[in-house]
Amino acid sequence: MSMRYRIGEFSKLGKVSVKTLRYYDEEGILRPGYVDGFNRYRYYLPEQLTTLCTILRYRRAGLSIEEIKTLLSGADPLPILRGRRAETESEKDSAERRMALLDLMIEGDDHMDYEIEVKTIPGFIAAYREGMIDSYSDMAGFVMGFAEMCRRSNPDVECTEDDYCFVTYADPEYRERDISLRYYQSVKKAGTPAGEIGFKEFGPVTAACVKHRGPYDGLGEAYAAIMRWMSENGMELAEPPRECYIDGCWNKGSEDEYLTEIQFPIGKA
Repeated sequence: MSMRYRIGEFSKLGKVSVKTLRYYDEEGILRPGYVDGFNRYRYYLPEQLTTLCTILRYRRAGLSIEEIKTLLSGADPLPILRGRRAETESEKDSAERRMALLDLMIEGDDHMDYEIEVKTIPGFIAAYREGMIDSYSDMAGFVMGFAEMCRRSNPDVECTEDDYCFVTYADPEYRERDISLRYYQSVKKAGTPAGEIGFKEFGPVTAACVKHRGPYDGLGEAYAAIMRWMSENGMELAEPPRECYIDGCWNKGSEDEYLTEIQFPIGKA
């Protein structure tokens, strides 16, 4: 008869708690391999120690119980492992940004210095796409979709040489999910509206502008800097703020290299 182990004995061999083994049992990834037909006692088998080691290795790598269950069922491990590695890389970048911010806060230098520039933005014609994105990470796809839709519906419409473009938001409050927006791109002439694509003519405006370098979750500080400047100079917002994405995920490998210009069309209060 092969060796069998009660849960306490097996926990000692596997260097895990009984509580953990019971949890794995409940989740269906490591159930006792033998049940005594007479007394209904449940036992683990020697070969299950190898399975336990595999589970623990996956857990140390950050895999979820559901992912482990999928892998133990015989699924190809590479897609899951590569996906987890990509998530870990993102978490590493986030941790490094937090570390850098903490260092700046410790040194008392955690506020970015913003220089407000007042610009006159000439009038222009814009093609736009109006829609909704699930999250801000979908912004690049939304913009690329605009370009393709515009080419299909208005193949003769061309962008202006300055390639001026920006985003405005329609929601009355900040949202992290299900974000309503318009993406505008300056063009040489108006075309024919089709589906999500429309056209609009803008008059010239005077705008208070500031450039923000870094992740989008820090844009609030740039907005605050403009609002302080407007208050100090007796200005008010004349049109919705414009977010101009100069550098982003399409041409930079790190969020720290992103460059965004915030433009507030202004008038005297």
